Amino acid sequence: MRGECSRWLVASMVTVVIGLCPSLASAQSPESSWHPGYEIRSAALAAELAQLLDDAGLGAIGAKDTDTEERYVAALYFPGRQFLAISADYEVPQLIDVKVISGNYRDVYVDLSSASVLETRLFITDYGADGLQYQSPPESAADRATRGGQEVSFDGDWERQQMSEADYGTAYVAADREFAAILSLLIAQVKES
Repeated sequence: MRGECSRWLVASMVTVVIGLCPSLASAQSPESSWHPGYEIRSAALAAELAQLLDDAGLGAIGAKDTDTEERYVAALYFPGRQFLAISADYEVPQLIDVKVISGNYRDVYVDLSSASVLETRLFITDYGADGLQYQSPPESAADRATRGGQEVSFDGDWERQQMSEADYGTAYVAADREFAAILSLLIAQVKES
């Protein structure tokens, strides 16, 4: 019984170490290498939005969240390098609606970054413009999610951030899903304009 438990523990630890290996984590595929069965949502959508923005010659995009009256999303795009995306409530929707309708997407982004309701603000930094990475390669900047002023850096070092591995994983999954929702709204906006 004791030997069986030890083998199970060793096998579990090897699985965790392999799952967290930077070379595996940095190679993002539809299924996550760190958590088998979890499908990374933002990677394919980031690639699609990047292609649409490249084709349209846009460096920014913004849209109204169709599910919430006061919520908006926007992103700045630096081709092949970075997405800076934001989702937040805006207390005077009429002011931002005008900017979305007129295609002043950079202004939408600026307004959401500076004048939106802080407690509702989610800011995503996607280095590489390739979707959120669970763990950045050592030579790369880490993707980040900042919610209401609290930042999580997806560099794989949850202890430095005073988090448990489980909390880090939960934060990653939440950020990936929310980033995917932002990207979906922005893709729809590019296709409509």
